[in-house]
Amino acid sequence: MSLHTKPSAGGRTPAIDGVRGLAALALLTVHVAMFSGLLGTKAFGEPRPPSNGVGAFFVSGMPSFIGVLFVLPAMYLYLPLAKSIIAGAPLPPQGRGFLRRLLRLLPGYYVMYLIVLLTLNREHIDGLWYVLRPILLLQVFAQDPARPQLMNGMEITWTVPTMVIWYAALPLIAMAVRRFAMRGTTVEARARRLMLPVPVLIAAGVAWLFVVKGNGWDNRMVFWWPQGFAPTIGIGMALAIKLAVAQVSPGRTPSLLRSAAARPTLFWLAAVAVYLVNCARPFSVIGMDAIYSTSGLLVTYVMVALFGFFAVTPLIAPGGSGGARPIVALLTSRPVVHCGKVGFGIYLWHFAVMHFFFQPGAILGGDSRPIREFYGTVGFWRLELVTVFGAVLIATLSHHLIEQPALRWGEQFLRGRTGPAKERAPGSRPVFAPAPPAGAATAVTAARAERDTIRANLVAVESALAAQVPAGAEFTGRTRRRFDADSAELTRLWEIFTAYSSTVDDLDAALGRPDDLDALLTGRSVRLGGAPKPLPQRHITDTGETVYTLGEAVAEMERLFRKVVDLLAALEAVRAEVPDRLTAITADIGRARDGADGTLQTELAAAKADVHRLYLAVGTDPLVFWDGGRVDVTDVERLAADVADAVGRAPGRAGEDQELAG
Repeated sequence: MSLHTKPSAGGRTPAIDGVRGLAALALLTVHVAMFSGLLGTKAFGEPRPPSNGVGAFFVSGMPSFIGVLFVLPAMYLYLPLAKSIIAGAPLPPQGRGFLRRLLRLLPGYYVMYLIVLLTLNREHIDGLWYVLRPILLLQVFAQDPARPQLMNGMEITWTVPTMVIWYAALPLIAMAVRRFAMRGTTVEARARRLMLPVPVLIAAGVAWLFVVKGNGWDNRMVFWWPQGFAPTIGIGMALAIKLAVAQVSPGRTPSLLRSAAARPTLFWLAAVAVYLVNCARPFSVIGMDAIYSTSGLLVTYVMVALFGFFAVTPLIAPGGSGGARPIVALLTSRPVVHCGKVGFGIYLWHFAVMHFFFQPGAILGGDSRPIREFYGTVGFWRLELVTVFGAVLIATLSHHLIEQPALRWGEQFLRGRTGPAKERAPGSRPVFAPAPPAGAATAVTAARAERDTIRANLVAVESALAAQVPAGAEFTGRTRRRFDADSAELTRLWEIFTAYSSTVDDLDAALGRPDDLDALLTGRSVRLGGAPKPLPQRHITDTGETVYTLGEAVAEMERLFRKVVDLLAALEAVRAEVPDRLTAITADIGRARDGADGTLQTELAAAKADVHRLYLAVGTDPLVFWDGGRVDVTDVERLAADVADAVGRAPGRAGEDQELAG
């Protein structure tokens, strides 16, 4: 079974949490190696060699791991957007999701900022703007963009504004490309069109690198500004699109994901190869200064994106095992999974922990020095152990005391916005939700099974309908009009299914709340957004929203499904009957033409042209042969009779007929 099919309580899988944990620890180790002197540097004038060449080699490749921390969020953020477009449904509302994503980042970030401001930076406060910049997430952009300098302890927080910007940008990208993508007539066609922004983002990111280098700006701007990670975000979007195809249409799982599921170890070996290339730092030097050259920076840039791709793909591929057993064991081990769950905190706090260790007096005095001034004063392993222990400890406390309560508050707030909460008696305390009533779990299981059956049938009918489109041509005439109308019905069907499926997904969470579960199962719980009717037809309370019960949604989907299936049946019936008749007529024409005179040759040529015309009609306008629920072959039979008459008048045929009669 695939690792990604075993979600943890938080909705993520152990292996995904594990790879996040390894990435957070790897980046912590890189920064420890920088300031302990393990990597060496030439930033202080006279070059300082690595304190350990072998250690410097292996740590030099670890910046590749940051690709994981951008590919995964981009994939998960873009996945519901891609699914809705590929399924031909409206984009899901983004306001609630955006709030949830902010609550994952900002509460922990703001608490960390307040602590380092008061402990490591209070003597440096020179005005209100100094305090506001990090609050407004402008610490990278507003001070001196060409030479960014961050507060002590906040050196790594450039990622927070970058991710918030991408949180806002990804839905906008989906909106921009949606209309173009929806013109695709199949799941695959919509997915291909949806890929359009991916190469654009990759090109934009590479162009940004050369803009920074061409202007002589600080090398850190390549990564610290949002466009710097556009290629990695693009890879995450591409994986989201591939995964969306697999989820919307399981029978059409892209070959990339099938390969990753069948041979995950090859992807991991590719990730190791990318890591080793980055260790060697082609066109540059091993150590913390490798990004100083344009070529070395470009190689690092590519390695980050490729590592994220190869490391993540086996973990999200449907049906995959995640890789070799040692890899699976490492990624799913409890310490590594825990580090993944609190990975944002580890990443956020590890610079502050190093500051506290280097200069504990600054905690009370508030007058700290830049961390680079402590270069090489502590050995690597000592600083590594202290930083890992301190960052994991603080991150765990932050996770349980700040981030999780903030998320719970956010969920309560959002539930409050969707409907009034049930009142409790004055002075009463919340209690645990009661166990699900008898039969509730069975009803939920049945609803999920029905939903899966509907999805499979929708995929099947969409595939069958797409197969009826003539290769290299388009439908015309009556068939074009009917096909366009029924394609619109199919799109509407997917829209209803998406809303219906979302309600079914909500059933599990409501199992412990009988009233909520009953409302979902029997109430009008399936909601579709839409534009209000034109004013002459509009009721004064019309919002454009359509609501169904689960049963009504299924009935409406059945009605639309039947219309599409009827079209499919008509197309298949025509193409099963008419071509065979035309083939027989063509054979008769061929026999009659042998020895026919000029007049008969002209008749037979006209008949052959009629056969060709009817063949074309079968391909491009087959519904001209459909009338009242049956195949109408009147024209074909008339042509067959004319050809039979011509065959009877062909030289030699009369004598054969007389012999047969005798």
